[in-house]
Amino acid sequence: MKAHAYQFHKENIYIDGLNASYFLNPLVFENVFKGEVTALNGTIAAWHGYDETMEIINTLRAIVDKYQDKIILVKDTQDIYRAKAEKKLGFIMGFQDSNPIGGKLQAIAEYAALGVRIIQLTYNTTNYIGSGCMVEDKGLTKFGREAIAEMNRVGILIDVSHCGPRTTMEAIEASDMPIAITHANPSALCPHPRNKSNEAIIALAGKGGVIGANAFPFMLPNGEKASIDDYLNVIDYLIDLVGDEHIALGPDFMEGMPEEVANQVLKDVPEEMRKQMKGMPVCKGFESVAKSPELTLGLFKRGYSEDAIKNIIGLNWIKLYQKTWKR
Repeated sequence: MKAHAYQFHKENIYIDGLNASYFLNPLVFENVFKGEVTALNGTIAAWHGYDETMEIINTLRAIVDKYQDKIILVKDTQDIYRAKAEKKLGFIMGFQDSNPIGGKLQAIAEYAALGVRIIQLTYNTTNYIGSGCMVEDKGLTKFGREAIAEMNRVGILIDVSHCGPRTTMEAIEASDMPIAITHANPSALCPHPRNKSNEAIIALAGKGGVIGANAFPFMLPNGEKASIDDYLNVIDYLIDLVGDEHIALGPDFMEGMPEEVANQVLKDVPEEMRKQMKGMPVCKGFESVAKSPELTLGLFKRGYSEDAIKNIIGLNWIKLYQKTWKR
């Protein structure tokens, strides 16, 4: 089974639906290549302002140009298929907060033109659009509804992974397009503020959306003792809840991250939780994006059909991208 699963992984499209690693560290890309990942949604901005975000985009585009024999900047789903055919990595630019928009609606179209394809509405706190999961959730703002309509118009996939419960539900309802929870788990299995209620997951799926299961131990059953089996248990639960056509992978790896960047990422998290998260070990058996073939093997061991595995490891993201990116 192992040899067949590894070959299956190699031959089929595998998409890491959320990777928050520090992509200026060469080790990160080395691990991605080891994991034989076809494409990933790479977080390039979150708390950053407009000018800093533009600098990051320019830096990333320069990296892609330098390593064009290995990396393709993804603007449409055909680029993902091309990356697979050419044995390259398809890099999808994504934001984990709408702060780079800076309250300027026109910035959304500008980012879309540069290749940004996924924007998370909020991080952990409140911004121009709505509320995150670590504060009192007051729901979408007027500007938030306008921003959602604009993202629908220009072909940017909306992500509500870090949004609070009310903002999540209002965004699902407000969007004309299906949306994503790129990296979260069911709160029924692990009652972490970042996880989502069954109600939200069902509502997301009901409008054609996709949820990417998160491998961060703090959000998994068994916490710091979590293993790849706990991650697979989450996938099993989600599939039982809404079906395999709505489930994908969003491991949330944060590899190669400097201490100062990690501190910025966690600055809005309560102090006790911040200490726990910084000291949390990685998921045993799925410690790195380099271990991606182990996830495919795990799905085979759980008895999933090859068609279901193709959906979970890649095709469900592509189907969602096709619906939301085309304009």
